Amino acid sequence: MTFKLLSIAAIGATMMACSNSNTTEISRVELPGTIDNEAFADCVESISVMNLQMDDGWTLAGPLSICLSDNYIYMLDDKRICLTCLDRQTGEKLSGRIIKGNGPGEIVYYETSMFSADDNICILDSKNRVLQYDHECKFIGIMRDFGDMNPNYEIVHLNSGNYAFILRGNISDTASSILLADKSFNITSWHFNVPQVNYGMTGGDPCYLDHDTIRLLPMSNNILYTLYGDKEQCTELALPNPMTPEIYNDLLSKRDFDAMDNYNSIISLLSGSGKYLTVWYTIDDEEYMSIIDKYTNKAVSVHIDLSGDFKQASDILSGLVPWLGIMKSDGKYAYARCQNSLLALFLEGHDDILDARLQKTQAEYHAYLERNAEYINGLNPDERNSAIVMLKIKLKD
Repeated sequence: MTFKLLSIAAIGATMMACSNSNTTEISRVELPGTIDNEAFADCVESISVMNLQMDDGWTLAGPLSICLSDNYIYMLDDKRICLTCLDRQTGEKLSGRIIKGNGPGEIVYYETSMFSADDNICILDSKNRVLQYDHECKFIGIMRDFGDMNPNYEIVHLNSGNYAFILRGNISDTASSILLADKSFNITSWHFNVPQVNYGMTGGDPCYLDHDTIRLLPMSNNILYTLYGDKEQCTELALPNPMTPEIYNDLLSKRDFDAMDNYNSIISLLSGSGKYLTVWYTIDDEEYMSIIDKYTNKAVSVHIDLSGDFKQASDILSGLVPWLGIMKSDGKYAYARCQNSLLALFLEGHDDILDARLQKTQAEYHAYLERNAEYINGLNPDERNSAIVMLKIKLKD
């Protein structure tokens, strides 16, 4: 099957879903959970402030996409369509420019995906073209034009040099799937067929980790679908009184939206590291985040509470980590963004109960603000509070 058949195949696919396959591993994770009463904070080895130079892109007002190559970190401000390249080791900004427009190498808006190839960045635009840029953010050319096809997908560049296509099902499409393709973008295999009925996909990228592992979490049944090489695995994220597609459709037909609040649901799959996955979810209208050990399927969970009432060092770290907007992981670090005012809330005024890890984070944060004091002083209070600080979180292996 070639890629030209993708839009037709996406509509007419009848391959078995993960839960109906006799060859697929199925496991279960209870949420919330614990790992032998291990503290949530004990999973975190360090949190580092990335050494960015503040400029007009520092506030990062819109949603932010991030992509990792061997040597660089590429970020795209989805609102201003500003492409930025950072040194992956130091976090230093190397280049950046606005690429919004209708000219060569420009896009009107960003709505699909980014992936790296040969240390360059590739952006799949709304016209189904793959635009390629180098680390100076200079436009190289159109890598591939897929023409007229279903736009509800994104591309992942695997460690092997091959590609994967993530089809995101929604109300008009029948399923979400993972398609593997060769280096010429020809489809070689199709995995999963997940009905979307109502919810669609969770926000954010598929959780693409090291070792060519692709994970996606449809909200229709709270099952995490994993593809490792050509091996399929399903993990049920079990919640008490879960919202199911049948319940949702029934309440939707009755327009009983208040009753929906009586059910629990997964919010989104955030990211992961070499050992852990992170998941947001709700139980009885309270928000939680769990770090799941991929090898034991046990979870360390934390109630997300921004009260600022800290009694011990681990409380601060446990409270802070869920508010770090984890965007991407390379198996060693999880790259995250945090609103400046939130970071200050956790790190300032608690010197006596900060453990060694957060003392280092605090020192880096102070140096970061001092280094950019001239720029910060030129911001109004709202801009200063909402500005984004980029961080690297290292979870223990």
